[in-house]
Formats: sequence, C-alpha cells, structure tokens
Amino acid sequence: MQAIPDDRSSGSLRRVRGSLGNKLLLLLLAFGLLPLSVTIVVGYAVSRSTILEQSRRALASIAGAQATHFTTELNRERLLLQTIAGQLPSSEILTTMPPQELAAFLVRSLPENGVFDGLRLAMADGRVLASVALGQTAPHWPPASPAADWIETPVFLHREDGQVLAYLVATTVSRDPAIWLEGHVRAEDFRRIFSVPQHLVAGVESVVFDRGGNPIFGIHEHAAGELAASVPAAGLDSAGVHLVHTPQSTLVAVAPVPESDWVFVAALPVAYALAPLSKLRTSATLGAFFLTLLIVITGILASRSVTTPLRDLATAAKALENEELFHPLPVHSSDEVGALIASFNAMALSLDRSREEVGRLHARDMERAQQLATVGELASGVAHEIRNPLTGVQGAIELALRRIPDGDASRPLLMEAQRQLKRIDTTTAQLLQYARPPALREITVDPAQLVERALAIVAPRASTAEIPLSVEPSTEPLAVHVDPELMVQVLVNLLLNGIEAMSNGGSLTVWVARHAPDVWIGVSDTGPGIAAEMQQELFRPFVTTKHQGTGLGLPISREIVNRHGGSLTLKSVPGEGATFVVTLPLAEGG
Repeated sequence: MQAIPDDRSSGSLRRVRGSLGNKLLLLLLAFGLLPLSVTIVVGYAVSRSTILEQSRRALASIAGAQATHFTTELNRERLLLQTIAGQLPSSEILTTMPPQELAAFLVRSLPENGVFDGLRLAMADGRVLASVALGQTAPHWPPASPAADWIETPVFLHREDGQVLAYLVATTVSRDPAIWLEGHVRAEDFRRIFSVPQHLVAGVESVVFDRGGNPIFGIHEHAAGELAASVPAAGLDSAGVHLVHTPQSTLVAVAPVPESDWVFVAALPVAYALAPLSKLRTSATLGAFFLTLLIVITGILASRSVTTPLRDLATAAKALENEELFHPLPVHSSDEVGALIASFNAMALSLDRSREEVGRLHARDMERAQQLATVGELASGVAHEIRNPLTGVQGAIELALRRIPDGDASRPLLMEAQRQLKRIDTTTAQLLQYARPPALREITVDPAQLVERALAIVAPRASTAEIPLSVEPSTEPLAVHVDPELMVQVLVNLLLNGIEAMSNGGSLTVWVARHAPDVWIGVSDTGPGIAAEMQQELFRPFVTTKHQGTGLGLPISREIVNRHGGSLTLKSVPGEGATFVVTLPLAEGG
C-alpha cells in the first residue's frame, strides 16, 4: 500500500538529525575544549601570579643590593677623604699656609684617575683655603663655601637650572667643624665610579632620585626621564615594590640609599616580565584553535556516523508506519548502531509477517462477521416467525394441563413439552436481543443496588445448588450512570454462569471497588477455571462450554457493558476459579 509522503514528518526528521548532530558536536567541544580552556586560563593566571611575585622579589633584591652598593661607595669616598684629612697639618697650621702649598699637598694626596676630580678646603666662615682640580675639566664648585651644612647633609648635590652637575662629600680636618675637606665628583663620572652597567638585568631600568623625586642620574641614557614621568615623588617615601600603571603597568622597586637622601629605583615593565608567558599563551591559543578545528571535523564525521544510520532508521520506521514496502537496511558496523539496525530489520520483517497474518485473520473475521450478521438477521426473522406460533402452542399446552387430571399418564409428557417450549422461547428472545439491542434508559444508581437486585434473583438457584453467596461492598458510596435493567441482566448472567460452573460445589463472591476513574464490579467463583485458549472465545457468539447453552449470554453481556462505555473482562487460572470484572465509568459526583 502506497502512502502519501508527509513533508512535515520529513522536516521533523531533518530537524531531529540536525539537533542530534549538533548535540554530539557540542558534547565533543565541551569535553574537549572545556578542560583545555580551563587549563589555559587557570594556568595562565597561576603562572602570571607566580612570575609577577618572583619578579617582585628579584626586583626588590636588585634594588636593595644596588642601594647597599651605593652606600658602600659613598662610605669608601668618605674614608678616602678622612685618610687625606688625616695627613694634613693641624687646623692652626692650615690657616697660615699659603694656598699654593695647600693645593700642592692636596694634589699629591690623590692618585690619578681616582674617585674625585676636585678637592676643596673650606672654612665654616665661608673662606676657601685651597681648591684643586684633579682632572682635565675644572670642577663645578657650588658658590657657597662650604657647599652645605655637612653635619646635617651626608651628600650634597650641585644643580644648576635643574641639571645635576656633581655631588660632593666632605669630612672635617682634625675633627674641627670649622674646616671641611670637600670631594667633588662630576656627573659624567657617576656611572664609572659606582660601576653600574646600563642594564642591571634585561628589561630592568634603574634611576637614582633624591627624596624630592628629582632624578640624579639614570643608569641607562633615557631611564631618568622615563621613570621620572611614571614614578610619583610620594611613592619614594616607602621602600618596597609597587605596581604603577602610568603610562604602562610597571613594577617599581624603591630602596633608600642609607646615609644619604638618595633613593635607588628599579623598574620592570610587566609586559616585559610576562613576555615569555604571553608567547606561550599565544602558542596555546593557536594550539587550541587547531584542536577546535580538529574536534569540529572529528565531531562532524562522528555525528554523521551516528545520525546517518539513525536518519535511515527513522525513514524506514516512517515507511513502516505508512505500510509501505520494507527493504532491510544495510548494516555497516558491528557497534551498537549496527546492532540497533540489525534488530530493527528483524523487527520490521517480523512486523511484516505479523501484518500479513493480521490481515489474513482480519479478512477471515470480516467474512465471519458478515456470516454472523447474515445469520443474525436470519435468526431474528426466524425467531420472530417462531414466537407467534410458539405462543399459541404454549397456550394450548397450558390449557390442556388445566383440563387433564393430575394422575393422567400424559401429564408428564405435556409438562416436559412445556419446559422445552420455554427453552425455545428463551433462545429466540436472546437471538432477538442480540440482533436488535434495546435502547438504553440510563439513570444514576449505586452499584450496590444493582448487585443487591441481581443476588435476590439468583438466590433461589444458588440455594438449590448449595452455593453460598457473599458480597464485598465498597468502603465508600459510588454512583454509575447505567440502564439498571440491562445491567442487572448482565450481573444475573454472570452469577448464573458461576453457579453452573461449580457443579461440584464452591462459593460465589460479588465485590465492588473504586478504581478511579472507574468502578469495578467483580464476580468470582471457585470453580475449575477456564483454559487460556477458551477465555477470549467465550465472548464470541454461539461459543459455549455448556451442554445446553446458546453461547449468547456473554456476548450479549459484553455488548451491553460496551454500550455503557465500560468493558467486561475475564481473569482465570485453570483449577483456581474465574473472575469476571465489569468496568463502568464513575458518574459525576461518584
């Protein structure tokens, strides 16, 4: 049978396939990239923190070491001055010596290419006893003499127009604060004297500031100006390592030079310190990109290996739903998907066989139903035609029984004939009811009332058969909307069947229970039970296990219950009795 393709179903299959493929791809990306991304991010953060902390410590050590080195050099210069001052005559003699003689003595006291490029003997009252130049260039002596209050000033910077020309150190002569020996070091010799390379460590710039934030000299040519612009003067008051962000993020180590008002500052740009890590991050990002590309390609191939068979499977299932001709799907793998396709092929082939069998049985049942319909119509007509003369015959026999004496020999024969005629009348009445069901006259009643009426009808029959009857009522009031006469007829039929099934004795129980949204009325006997192969056949017309049954009682009962929107079912185990259950919808408020 050919079916019209459903475009909506095809679109749905495509959406499902796309959705499943996307989900598989997202799962691969999530489980592949998420750990990698977390590793890169966390690793970068931890590495960055570690590198910055190590850079802080290294920078602080460098600044501290250089500050100590500067102090050592300044102390060495003071010691040198003290040595020279110790060789000079007493202050009384110095004040009387000619300046040329003092100058010659000072020149002889220092080696060539030494620390100082000039010496000066200055009196506290401002007089200069002697001044000598020890190099090719004349010293830039400050106009004041002495240059500073040397008791309060360990090192004096000589500036003109904001530019440092030289620094001076001094010591007393013969411990007389009235005469000072001053040593002059010009700015051009700072780097040579302090023996500091242009770059202490790669990437590190260093500058010596005074306490006011003015640069004294930079170790590198451009370092003084660059650091002066980025390091505020307030930051020079506290030793340690600071992170400044002007104009770029920079680690700045501040170390005061002891016994002076100088501050040694070393700076390391954060970008320089993190450059290797940044390169590593770039490489990791590039690697993650290629890994993502690989995962996407792998995910697409992997998802297709799953979704393509599933799509074929869904298409084949749709074809089965439309009852189209089934062609077994090819199995390309031995994994779970392959096993699923193989199982589907087996199921589909079995379904085809079942469908053929169902079709055959349906055709047979339809043929039988047509036959039964024909028989029913014929039986209805025959029953209708039989009932009129049958009524006349019954009347004649009734009249004859009234006129014949009780001891007459023909009386038993007439009574047996009367019983058989009643049996024929009952059979024709059932035929008519089966062929022409009566209209329903429904009212709302309590199922317990239906059970009570049915039990009252069959009680004499049960008493004669010595079958005890028992009732298990519902624990709550219930209501059903039914035709009470027809429903009592159903219960009476089920009760009589139970009594007749227990020819060797037993008990019969009727129970009512609520199973929302339905009410169950059960009739249970303790008879021999019914074989499994007969349980469904009993509800077919003209099928019976009795010697004198018509086989219409149960079909009529099921038809009545079905017309009420319920069902009649049988549960039986051979040797353990049988239970017929009438299921009816609960009425509103029941």
